[in-house]
Amino acid sequence: MTTKISKGIIILACTLAILLIAGCNRQSPDETPTEENNNGQATHQYNGDSNEIYEDYIPDIVYEEYVPAHEDQGIHGLISVVEHGDNRVYILGSIHIGCESWYPLSPVVEAAMDRADIFAFEIDMAAEGGRCILEEDPCEYDCLHALMEMMFLPEGTELADFLPADVYKIFMGNLQTYPIHVSAVTTFKPTTISELIMYEIVAPQLGFSSEHSIDMYVFNRAEANERPAIGLTDFNDHIAFVSGMPDEYQIATARYFTDYNTMLNELEELAHVYEIQDIETLAQMVNNLAEAYEAYHAGYMSASGLALSRYWHYTVGNYRSTFFAQQIAALLTETEEPTTFFVTIGIAHLTREVNVFRMLRDMGFDVVGLY
Repeated sequence: MTTKISKGIIILACTLAILLIAGCNRQSPDETPTEENNNGQATHQYNGDSNEIYEDYIPDIVYEEYVPAHEDQGIHGLISVVEHGDNRVYILGSIHIGCESWYPLSPVVEAAMDRADIFAFEIDMAAEGGRCILEEDPCEYDCLHALMEMMFLPEGTELADFLPADVYKIFMGNLQTYPIHVSAVTTFKPTTISELIMYEIVAPQLGFSSEHSIDMYVFNRAEANERPAIGLTDFNDHIAFVSGMPDEYQIATARYFTDYNTMLNELEELAHVYEIQDIETLAQMVNNLAEAYEAYHAGYMSASGLALSRYWHYTVGNYRSTFFAQQIAALLTETEEPTTFFVTIGIAHLTREVNVFRMLRDMGFDVVGLY
């Protein structure tokens, strides 16, 4: 693979960097987050092994009295507010697709956006890497090679070489059910293929797109209100995390990649429960690790499938939710001038067992739902 890569591939790489696991972050050992009690004393220190984070702390799921959205109210996204001194943070749960009919959002969300001094998202697109992509100047983009590592298999390697024979057969069989030229993606990683198909092929079939996602709607409001937008996660750190996913995870992704009709139905259900704000069902969809263990012990799921579920639950789920909570706490406690923030993160981080709301409460903050 040469370094002379088309502008389209660069833009695609940036898009996938945001969609793949928006907001991932890998910290150095001396920067690992800690839980704090009300007195600010650390009560849990992370050991650097993301698979062990909160493995011994999986509390019972407690569903709050979520209020479904009504047609005349709009989507509320569990909009909540946290205050500390003169600083205030509104928190909105999003999904990374949407359609024009979803807008405007609930009046309380729209009002909160208009009060915001600063908008915050999962990834900082104003950072050096994101800025170079947005300016379409890949020649000076330091993370170019990391982007390519994120998207592609090692040079000279194709899916037939990378995947075990049985997994390759299953993956290719399901892949052929989609309206794509399979030969065009044989050098892509399975995660890249999965996300590309979901967001660029399946979502449009349902009338959804990332262009009309909740995130983009809020980002456009920030621009319209001439307010700065920051990220809870550094863009370059995010790229490093995604590109460093273990091969076992890629293989498991290929093994459990579904056919066209299955993905179509699953994405349609996800969008529907979000649109009507059926948060309890959404939470059940997110908190499915127990089902994976049950399926594994019953013989319905392989070890790779269980590994995939564990990776999502501990590394991609609990770790990022904890990190986001720490970042929000920092906005509240370390911002010197009175500031109102509007934070938009994936709603899974607000509904999973170890979620941002719970972590903030554990740190002594009052989280007030406005929905």
